[in-house]
Amino acid sequence: MNQSILDAVMNAEGIVEPSKMAAFFHTNLKEIASLSGLPYSTLSRTERYSTIKAQQQLRNCTEVINRILPWTGNEFHAYAWYRSEGLPEFGGLTAEQLVKHDRMDALRAYLNHTSEGGYA
Repeated sequence: MNQSILDAVMNAEGIVEPSKMAAFFHTNLKEIASLSGLPYSTLSRTERYSTIKAQQQLRNCTEVINRILPWTGNEFHAYAWYRSEGLPEFGGLTAEQLVKHDRMDALRAYLNHTSEGGYA
């Protein structure tokens, strides 16, 4: 993962902090809640967003955005792609929808296939 994104969204203990994600993408916690599929109430309390499940969801978002960063040119375009680009392989679902529906393995396989020159 791009170190600058990791540095921007993680604390010293390796916890992805929703407020840091919001600051990095120039948005707010409500948008990060929407982006990740986690309730706003989870993202507003450290003991809630530090759970394994919440961290996995936040890391999945960050992983996908980071993965497509070289293809889109910058974080903001990658963020927009993650949220809005329908993927033909998945019937037009977006990466955001796939992450929210716990289909990260399929999304990783798709991104790997595409990065190796396969058709999108």
